[in-house]
Amino acid sequence: MKNDNALEALLRPPVELWSTAMAWAVALVAIVAPWSLMMPHLLGWVIAIVAGYFGWVRCQQAIEILRYQHGMKYYKVTKVAPHKIPVEAGQYYLGDGFEWTQQHTQRKRDATRTDAQPFVRAQPREVALRKIGARLRAWSEDGQSGTPGKMHELAAAIANHDSWINPFQAHADLGGSPILHGVGALDERPITMRQASRNGHMIVLGTTRVGKTRMLEMLATQDIHAGHVTIVIDPKGDSELMLRLYAEAQRAGRGDQFYLFHLGYPDISARYNGIGNFSRITEVAGRATNALPSSGNSAAFKEFSWRFTNIVAQAQVALGRVPTYETLLADVTGIDPLFMDYALMVFRAKAAEGQFTDYQDRLGHLEGLIEKKRAPVPRSLSDRPVELVAMFLLIKEARIVDKVLTGLAAAFSYERSFYEKIIASLGPFLEKLTSGAAGKLISPDYFDPEDKRPIFDWMTVIRQGGIVYAGLDALSDSVVSSAVGNSMLADLVSVGGKLYKTGLDPHHAEGKIVLPTVCAHFDEVNEICGPEFVPMVNKLGGSGFRITAYTQSMFDIEAKVGDKAKAGQILDNFNHVVMLRVRSVATANLLAEQVPQVDVVHLTPMSGVSDTAAEGTGVDFTSRNNDIVTTTKVAMIEAADVLELPQGQAFALLEGNRRFKLRIPMADTTDDPFIPESLKKVAADMKARYRTSEKWASETDWLGNQPLGALAGSAIDTTLADTEAGDEEPGPRTAYAATSQTVETSTAFTDMAGGLG
Repeated sequence: MKNDNALEALLRPPVELWSTAMAWAVALVAIVAPWSLMMPHLLGWVIAIVAGYFGWVRCQQAIEILRYQHGMKYYKVTKVAPHKIPVEAGQYYLGDGFEWTQQHTQRKRDATRTDAQPFVRAQPREVALRKIGARLRAWSEDGQSGTPGKMHELAAAIANHDSWINPFQAHADLGGSPILHGVGALDERPITMRQASRNGHMIVLGTTRVGKTRMLEMLATQDIHAGHVTIVIDPKGDSELMLRLYAEAQRAGRGDQFYLFHLGYPDISARYNGIGNFSRITEVAGRATNALPSSGNSAAFKEFSWRFTNIVAQAQVALGRVPTYETLLADVTGIDPLFMDYALMVFRAKAAEGQFTDYQDRLGHLEGLIEKKRAPVPRSLSDRPVELVAMFLLIKEARIVDKVLTGLAAAFSYERSFYEKIIASLGPFLEKLTSGAAGKLISPDYFDPEDKRPIFDWMTVIRQGGIVYAGLDALSDSVVSSAVGNSMLADLVSVGGKLYKTGLDPHHAEGKIVLPTVCAHFDEVNEICGPEFVPMVNKLGGSGFRITAYTQSMFDIEAKVGDKAKAGQILDNFNHVVMLRVRSVATANLLAEQVPQVDVVHLTPMSGVSDTAAEGTGVDFTSRNNDIVTTTKVAMIEAADVLELPQGQAFALLEGNRRFKLRIPMADTTDDPFIPESLKKVAADMKARYRTSEKWASETDWLGNQPLGALAGSAIDTTLADTEAGDEEPGPRTAYAATSQTVETSTAFTDMAGGLG
């Protein structure tokens, strides 16, 4: 009768080796001395083949046991070149792993038994051998600094040979428990999801230094090589991420579509106006004031700031000006010139229609009355210029129906001290955004012929199939970083709304809506998310957007939006969840509470003895040994499992709660020829200024090992060579972006390199 409750016996000595040795010994004897087995030679060969095959089967079973136990003790670390990621067309590679089932939960429970500990923990003999391997590696590396000899090469070969049977291989310590991946390591395969399902959006959660940014690097690389519009917003400004995106854009033949925006390095950055493009004029005020505090008494001041900013923006657009943070600051804090320009424009328009044709004479008359103090001038305007007061009185007298003009006149009429109190929070905030060299990036001067840096907007990027890396330098100035990030997201929402209605080509001949594929990656999304993030994840999937957000915990988003319900609303719009190690049980339960409970079996051995000598039956005692199998229900994945994940490993719920265990490979970027020397200097300076990369194994420190001059012959290095040689004629020109403006790479990169010297 079949026993449906039979347990796997993987955590035990590999006794199959004994039967293997015996079977192969019989096979050897049957071949060499069949007479000792009283067999003819032909029959000896037949027996040898049968015994040898039996021994091979038992050997395979023993090897499976040993490999399984090795995976329960040690971490596996692999590398893959970013452009050689094993993924097929229409698929999206997330890492190596396996689908988590009841069997893996059972194995994890079995590994906690006391009698299983010798098979899931490294024994003293194994630890000693691997320490010897670490010393051999260190000795071989010391030898490489001079002239390596044969012994150094042999030591390196022994210590670095990557095989589970190598007892001297020193394994990386990634923290957590290797058991979580060891339970399925034998079934490991590339884990992918369908590209078509990505419009449901994905969130990646994990505490600091566990591999979120490295996963972003791997996912964004695939989007670049797939030809998608790729947008990466990185509040920290990770140097390796920036280099990887640039290198992969060059490798994919899309270098002319690459935009580099970095608040920390304005000299080499493209420029971006976050409030210059909009569907509705009210978006300008919303983006400009989103980052202002809105709790308590600050809410009223934020509303006043929004009102005045909205009036100013409408007036600027009506006058044919492009709103920027700098022009908003100038006109909000000093509204008089804008008030006069807009009022004159309105009266000229009315005069062209045959109304108020004598407005200039009337202005002159009112100015004369004011100078003679015969006009009813409000007390708040007693210290204002005569021509402005005369215009205010003319507007009041003419009673023109124009909301913008009325709003400007009302703002102009406030007493100066009262007006400054109303905009007390807006003025300093806009000054932060417009101060220094970074202010020129987000408030570009469209009419400065000396500034060669391109100006980009999201619609241009999407139409060109562009790639954008935006480093917001949050570690230097979190206020400016958050404001620019909010503005970028709000701008993307507005662009997504346009695409949803008209597609890329509103004049398509067949009337079909053609949507782009926009893959947006937001690292540390809690730094930039605001009210605009809810409609972004809720509605932009229908506009061709595929959003992947990265953050540390659910509390980060809750703290940023200031409302638990709204944070839950944001999280509920992510159909796919990838969770690396987190530190909060509440965050871990976002995944653990979504998996079902399963039955696991537990084997309880029982033994007993009964003394029957007094019965006089001739039997002194009876003994019995029983194995009792019980079944209990447990969570397939528990919150504690998430809290003890090793670095670079994750659980994932994909495509309708399919459960996977992932291991994220590291990027093998040795000798990458697609990174120019000048950009390496920027990355080196970024690494010196702030350390942001998740160095969860020493092998990821590839930046410092890049060979100099790797891009000799490329457009950028040729340009640099021409510039350094002092050529009068500029070398080949490379644009950061294919826009109407072209960047002279020679000037930009040389200035940057000299500035960082």
